[in-house]
Amino acid sequence: MGLFLASKLTRLALGAAQTALAAGEAYRTGKKIEKWVREALRPQKEDVITMKKSTFAAILVFFAAIAGALTAAYMYLRRREAELDEYEQLLFSEDFSHEEPAAEETAAADEADDAEDDIAF
Repeated sequence: MGLFLASKLTRLALGAAQTALAAGEAYRTGKKIEKWVREALRPQKEDVITMKKSTFAAILVFFAAIAGALTAAYMYLRRREAELDEYEQLLFSEDFSHEEPAAEETAAADEADDAEDDIAF
């Protein structure tokens, strides 16, 4: 039984050694990939482009001016649209009509004017 147990332990040790070897190889490969990624993401000295603080401030002011212009245009158009809606309501309302009165109404108004003129003389 001792020999049987020793051979089993040897196989387990051999399997563990192979697993450890594979794990070590995977670790080394992972470190190589990590190194490549870090080198790819870290810019070199000659690849770095620096910007002056005044240039950055000028860009921020430019974007702020664009935002202000767009806001002003929006507010103007919104107010102008409200004014046009109000004008349209006045133009097409019942109180303010440019339609010609009917012939009967015109005749009745003329007779009333003639009667007023006759009374005045």
